[in-house]
Amino acid sequence: MINLEEKFKQANIDYELYHHRAIYTNEDALVVKEEQGFKGTETKSLYLKDKQDNHYIFLTFTTKRSDFKKLSKLVGKRLSVVSAEVMEETTGQKSGAVSPFGYETQVPVIIDEELLSHEKLVFAPGRPDQTMVVKVADLKKIIQVLDIQTYLLPMEG
Repeated sequence: MINLEEKFKQANIDYELYHHRAIYTNEDALVVKEEQGFKGTETKSLYLKDKQDNHYIFLTFTTKRSDFKKLSKLVGKRLSVVSAEVMEETTGQKSGAVSPFGYETQVPVIIDEELLSHEKLVFAPGRPDQTMVVKVADLKKIIQVLDIQTYLLPMEG
């Protein structure tokens, strides 16, 4: 994993980084968020793959169900969730603490367009004992700095 804190500092991207006990569930995340006092929209990053074993990250709301038909149509390949074991082997990250950004190899990110209407995004930067908060307004800059291929999953309606 790339050190996001260093990358963001070098690029003058505002971020907040919180250190806390390990979080693996949405319930834990809410308790820690309350204790630490950070603000923003909770997100989850699903680690996906296609039949050729190309990987993708889907960045969406923690509570939102994923529509794999829409995701697959968007990227033009059938996508499925990578098993926790394979994900941990490939990324070194545990389920529930997957980062949307910062991979050594190119991993395209599919962003739920609905997230863009929020002010700040809360995510695990690849470690269950850390939480990072970034401004949605800085998302374009983050994508440029990290040179990430992105897809935008359109909102419903």
